[in-house]
Amino acid sequence: MVIIKILKEHQIVAYLIMTFLFTWIFWGIAFTSISLNGPFRILGSFMPSVMAIIFTSYYDGFIGIKKLLRKLSIWRVNPFFVVFIFLYTSITIYIPSFICSIIGVDYKIYINDHISSFQLNSPSTILICFFAIIIFGGPLGEELGWRGFVLPKLQQKVNPLISSIIIGIIWTSWHIPMFYFHVPGYDISFISYLLETIYLAIIFTWVYNNTKGSLLIIILYHSIDNFIMAICFNAFMESFNIYTALWWGGRLIILVFIIFDMSRKTVKQL
Repeated sequence: MVIIKILKEHQIVAYLIMTFLFTWIFWGIAFTSISLNGPFRILGSFMPSVMAIIFTSYYDGFIGIKKLLRKLSIWRVNPFFVVFIFLYTSITIYIPSFICSIIGVDYKIYINDHISSFQLNSPSTILICFFAIIIFGGPLGEELGWRGFVLPKLQQKVNPLISSIIIGIIWTSWHIPMFYFHVPGYDISFISYLLETIYLAIIFTWVYNNTKGSLLIIILYHSIDNFIMAICFNAFMESFNIYTALWWGGRLIILVFIIFDMSRKTVKQL
């Protein structure tokens, strides 16, 4: 009875404990074995969404599951946000490079022809890689949890900005094993990763709230952002220079407008 009472009164905490526990167990097995990208890494990556389905079923039954999964099919949304998710990451990467070229500083963006060991040498391989990112790279495995389960519950208690910051911290903390085991792609400053993740969490909340709670749009945006950052990442983005100053400056200006827009709208029950 005590456990049931705790589960009902602390839904987010209970969900996070189980999500972190199983993710870290699976990742611990994966990252101490020969193959870093084996089935246990994939299993761990799916725990946020898997636990979201399990906990939604427990709390809200079949109706809750139906409501959660229906968010994966919401595609009739404000066209602005469809354009936004497809172009925003690319624009924020290329405009600073363009400004640098105007003032005579060379920070040209070179497109990588591979992601990890996956060669991007034809339209078909690019498409396959993109869908692999959707399924195995985090978006599908995470978003039913972070945006589908946690965000709506947080926004019932606190405003969208605070909800986003909390999710950003949770989202970052969930990735701690990646840093502990020095997984390729996570050889960056943890603080930088935290700030970047909070930044993305705020934008994701803004998009989610303005697209009727569409997890389809969120998963697409998550995938596009991961894909564009992977193919456009250049070494000079890791250090402070004119390019990164312009990059972060522009993103922060846009973030201010996004926060202002979030603050003036009432969050509907999504």
